[in-house]
Amino acid sequence: MYIPLLQIGSLILERPVLLAPLCDITNSPYRLLCRRNGAAMVFTEMVSAEGIVRNQAKTWALARFTPEERPLGIQIFSHDTAILGEAAARLESLQPDVIDLNFGCPVKKVVRRGAGAGFMESPERIAQAVRSVVAATRLPVTAKLRLGPKPDRVTAIEAAQAAQAEGAAAVTVHGRTTDQGFSGQANWELIARVKQSVTLPVIGNGDIYRGEDARRMIEQTGVDGVMVGRGMLGNPWIFAACAAALEDRPWQPLTPAQRWPDVEYHYRRSVETRGLKGLREMRKFLAWYSRGLPGAAEFRARVVRMEDPEEVLAVTRDFFVNHQANHSESPIEQAI
Repeated sequence: MYIPLLQIGSLILERPVLLAPLCDITNSPYRLLCRRNGAAMVFTEMVSAEGIVRNQAKTWALARFTPEERPLGIQIFSHDTAILGEAAARLESLQPDVIDLNFGCPVKKVVRRGAGAGFMESPERIAQAVRSVVAATRLPVTAKLRLGPKPDRVTAIEAAQAAQAEGAAAVTVHGRTTDQGFSGQANWELIARVKQSVTLPVIGNGDIYRGEDARRMIEQTGVDGVMVGRGMLGNPWIFAACAAALEDRPWQPLTPAQRWPDVEYHYRRSVETRGLKGLREMRKFLAWYSRGLPGAAEFRARVVRMEDPEEVLAVTRDFFVNHQANHSESPIEQAI
């Protein structure tokens, strides 16, 4: 299958597979790990535009990244279109590759304020937001959309057209409505209709859990690229699997021992950069990494009680490296 390079403004990506921004997930250590495994571009967690404008240290920390993570987009959100523009201008000092506008977060407290997927109620507000940010920055501006507020109110086509008219370099379309949240099945047919309605690059998002899913989405919808969200939870190897599927190469799921170098890299990077907070954050990742493997429940019960970083590392190493020796069952394949 021939897959052309994905171009976003002047940025040309080596392959059309991107890491989605997810709150409390896509921090710097995990972004680095996904880049190492083949994500062509990564995005920060959702960053408050108000926090940037008010110069809040915690918000600026969410936006910062290392050179090794490039190409990288900083995703910002706010209900205020002028604040979005001001934040984008200030974030230029970090020199990201892209400024991404969040019009897709379905969390109720965000939507109630008119931020995130609240914008999907009004394509005109999306036009205003994109116009504000494009005028404020020299960086490529992208937008992440949902299909619309509800299944009987689909606004993604108008929203994508509005973003294009105001100078957006690309849009990502999550194939669910706001009220769906992350439930149900992503509607790839509607993603295809969005793609057909505009000329700018369209990136599809939703239900990419295996490498073959990325290939099917591109074939079925005609999108220019795919964005992997929940399919990468504890599974950074999905990016290598997607690359293999798109390039007609075989892909062999990793054994627990083969996963260990990446698990160790992620763990060490998290603890080195974030201390005990990094250790505690790693508990959910270790649960995801061990998901589906014999003995995973016992392993999770042990590490969740530990506070010593070296002790956690030793127990985790033993679980992954000596897994076959400790468990006679064959490990089941992760969704890669």
